[in-house]
Amino acid sequence: MSLRRKECEEIRASLPGKATNFRYSDVARWLRQAGFELHGKPKGSHRVWVHPSGTRVQLVEKGRGEMLPVYVKTAAQAILDRGECPDDEPDDAP
Repeated sequence: MSLRRKECEEIRASLPGKATNFRYSDVARWLRQAGFELHGKPKGSHRVWVHPSGTRVQLVEKGRGEMLPVYVKTAAQAILDRGECPDDEPDDAP
């Protein structure tokens, strides 16, 4: 899978702002579409996502509600650092 323009816009918008109103399912979707995979069997509330390059991102899945901004921003920065959201996307990108 690859990230769509909408996700890339959400990811970029989360960094300078407060990064609130994001759920685990939102961030997990970003990571999955950016090529990250869930590492190992989930134990407790922490989830580790790993990119084929070796980049690791840890999130907390508490079931419901918003994630802490630090987790959202860490995941967003990891995705951007991997180049999964190029700056020069064509206007007709999905």
